[in-house]
Amino acid sequence: MLKHTLIRCGSCIAIMLVSITSQAEEASKVATLENVTINYHFMDDESVEKKHEINDLTNQAFSAYTKLFGGLPRDEKGKEYSEITIHVNKGKYLGGEADPKLIMLSWREGKTFGFATWQTILLHELFHLWSGESIRYQDGREHWFNEGFSEFYAYKTAVELGLISSNEMLAVASSVIGYYLSASRLGELSMRDAGRTNKAKFDNYFLVYSGGWTMAMALDHDIRKRTNNNKSIDNLMPWLYSNFHRDKRRYTLQDINQGIRLNTELDYSKFLDSYVDGNAVLPISEYLPISDALWALTLHKKNKREFTELYETLGIKDSNQIKVMVR
Repeated sequence: MLKHTLIRCGSCIAIMLVSITSQAEEASKVATLENVTINYHFMDDESVEKKHEINDLTNQAFSAYTKLFGGLPRDEKGKEYSEITIHVNKGKYLGGEADPKLIMLSWREGKTFGFATWQTILLHELFHLWSGESIRYQDGREHWFNEGFSEFYAYKTAVELGLISSNEMLAVASSVIGYYLSASRLGELSMRDAGRTNKAKFDNYFLVYSGGWTMAMALDHDIRKRTNNNKSIDNLMPWLYSNFHRDKRRYTLQDINQGIRLNTELDYSKFLDSYVDGNAVLPISEYLPISDALWALTLHKKNKREFTELYETLGIKDSNQIKVMVR
């Protein structure tokens, strides 16, 4: 069967023709985890060999995201569900798609854009079961939040699960900021307008995805610094989950601003008006001193305490963390 497929993921977007053949027999597996039953469909033999690794990662991510939002994902009618289907195939490109109760994962070894792996793609798409499907944006202007914050949490979770080391995460953050700062229409097009339509979102990929991710890091870090690490963007997520059932109410930039204010007692109206709704460029060194934090972590360790909040933002709980594989 030949079909035209749009593959969307946190770090790559490709429109391509995908040929699904019957050379490899589909294998199915049902896994019952703590909070969810997962129906896997592995479309090729190499994907079958990944089943334990994929299942372990899905289990840990599902648990983490359920805790973050304060509940299970919801369907189009606003009802919680605890059974999902995941289709897995080895493809030419990394890619993924999420819909209520469904994840599509196209994987391969290696990285895209220098840091994206199939693991981070899966984490991104699993996050969309909550942010993107359980709660949903009013229109495409909020894709900076929908996609950018999904990236933020996917990579933060990857660090917390040991898939990415501390040094690697700081390098990833630096790359993301670089993609944002080098986006072709930065300074002339607002982040919201950049994602207004699907075509605009694809044409302005780095302004939407990397820009939104950069905003998530900047907001989280600034909130942590201003509240002595007692508040963060984490406080916003359960509020959105509780107040924005996609079948009843969909969020806008104003709602995000209100949620931050109600849950942190801080006002980011000017920040959001300038850097998200407007076309001003975020002063990176003021909000995200990534290079100084990396220097302190690797070569000037006595200064690590100065960057405690930034390490927390990136998921770095232990500055001596080393890379271990999830299995």
